[in-house]
Amino acid sequence: MKKFLLILISLFFIITFIFFIYENIKQKLTAEVYNFKTQEIKKLFADEVSKKKGNTSAITYLISRDNSVREALLKNDRNLINFQEELKNIQHFSDNKNLWIQIIDKNGYSFYRSWTNKVGDYAADARLDITDMIKNPREMITISTGRFDMTFKTMLPIYDKNKNFIGMIEMISKFNSIAQEFKNKNIEPLFVLHEDYTNRFIEPFTKLFIGKNYIANLNANKELMKKVEKYGIDKFLNIKDSLLFDEYFVVKDEIKDVHGGDMGYFFFFIKKDNIDTSKISEMEVNFLFAIITLIIIIILTSLYLINRNYVKYLNSKVKVKTHKIRKQKEYLKSLLEIYDKNVIFSKTDLKGIIIHVSEAFCKISGYKKHELIGKNHNIIRHPDMPKESFRYLWEKLKKGEKVNLEVKNKKKDGGYYWVEAEFEPYFDLKGKHVGYSAVRRDITANKDIEDIQREIIFTMGTIGESRSKETGNHVKRVAEYSYLLANLSGLKKEECELLKQASPMHDIGKVAIPDSILHKAGKLNGLELELMKTHAIKGYDLLKGSDRPLLKMAAIVAKEHHEKWDGSGYPIGLKEEEISIYGRITAICDVFDALGSDRCYKKAWKDEEIFAFLENEKGKHFDPKLIDIFFANLDKFLNIREKYKDTF
Repeated sequence: MKKFLLILISLFFIITFIFFIYENIKQKLTAEVYNFKTQEIKKLFADEVSKKKGNTSAITYLISRDNSVREALLKNDRNLINFQEELKNIQHFSDNKNLWIQIIDKNGYSFYRSWTNKVGDYAADARLDITDMIKNPREMITISTGRFDMTFKTMLPIYDKNKNFIGMIEMISKFNSIAQEFKNKNIEPLFVLHEDYTNRFIEPFTKLFIGKNYIANLNANKELMKKVEKYGIDKFLNIKDSLLFDEYFVVKDEIKDVHGGDMGYFFFFIKKDNIDTSKISEMEVNFLFAIITLIIIIILTSLYLINRNYVKYLNSKVKVKTHKIRKQKEYLKSLLEIYDKNVIFSKTDLKGIIIHVSEAFCKISGYKKHELIGKNHNIIRHPDMPKESFRYLWEKLKKGEKVNLEVKNKKKDGGYYWVEAEFEPYFDLKGKHVGYSAVRRDITANKDIEDIQREIIFTMGTIGESRSKETGNHVKRVAEYSYLLANLSGLKKEECELLKQASPMHDIGKVAIPDSILHKAGKLNGLELELMKTHAIKGYDLLKGSDRPLLKMAAIVAKEHHEKWDGSGYPIGLKEEEISIYGRITAICDVFDALGSDRCYKKAWKDEEIFAFLENEKGKHFDPKLIDIFFANLDKFLNIREKYKDTF
């Protein structure tokens, strides 16, 4: 009895000691996990800021080279400069959004602002960097606060021809694009300005405040702002690096003004559930295993004290069973390792958040497991994939159906890979639908070959057009018109795509026509016209030998795109539906584009003349049903023409 009591007391102290060690280890691991996340967020923010500064500096330099800026400052005439169009084009053709330009004269007064007509104020009064620029003109790349907002600024001095300082130009960009980058990563940003700067504002850009502190990102989460205000903005601004706040882990970064004073604070709210705490979970499992092991040892020891022989018998049985379990565990582990290394597999919850990925998945995507777990599956979504494909996928999955789909995914390094994926819902042991799983097969090599084939075919079509010196984007527009008209006509998606790829080959036979005929400015004589007509059958002969569906369709289009509905076309005088739907579609698209383009033998027709011609040839040259479809969707065809118009 005494021995049993001694064992119980010993057990109590041992378990207490283990729990003490457990709490220490857990605290250290927790601190390590959150410190790692803090550094990760700060590095991500620093990288985004650096990228933003670089882009802004390059654009500022280019605009500063405009002589109109120098002339306007020297003549004190603001009407000589207007950068609205330049800014519009930069924001349209690049990732740089929300850009503003300000020009300040050598005395610190605002001379020109692209975003407002409010000028002439003493800008140097609100900004120390302007004062510094006047004293010591030089390139300055800063984050500063003026009369409207906290922004990125690149400032360059402007000199006259005699190298006299006459003013400065700065490019201003907002924080909202950086904030959006964090939102795209499921991180809520909140950019807060020190209250000392608020009173200098003429017109705050976002009009968002927490107390007296201005919020610089327009897309700030309003619910989070309310929580921070309730918590106390002063206490929030005084946190050191990070804070556990409700269901969030908050990372703080900050920036000083040019004299080292407090200016801006940057807070990043990450859902605790989105932070990888697998190390802590693993430690807890190990701890539980240690406790169980300890209990087993104590029980075995107690049994030993009660009956040594019986304990020996139990030990022999345990050894045998343990050995079997170990063997089975090792075998199962080897199978799982093989599966993990070779099968591209993933699981998500019902919202599409990744909860498991295989090593093969990480290898092909370039991501580490911790970079994927907890993220939305959209992290690997490639922009080339149409939204319709994913709508179809989710509709099927929500009905409990399996879906097979070819998907183009995005790698971490910006590259891509193609997979043939089988998606299906999965259920827990109680039969409850809890998420989705997908097994994939890498088909990148096959897809790359298909892309090369399409590119070769398009290039061959371009060669045919370039021989006759036709407009540079003619084949591209005919391809897009053909796809649109085929789709509107009810053809299957596969046929529409094949026709889009095949239609650029419609004039490939022109490679066999002499330049003297192709480039003749005047009307062709009878013999020349007959020779020109042979390009249709020559194009067909060039392509007909292939068994590939794409080249077969290209051969049909080459031969039949000059056939006419009433049978008066060439090369063999087919009529009505004797002409394939592919030839009829390409005929309309080719003529529509050709009439609107300058050629060596004619000038481009006006739209009214083109539309009248197409309508007049309905039922003669062209399939009347297709002409009706064309005019019913005319705006879509004109949009394509505008998108791919020729530039000279």
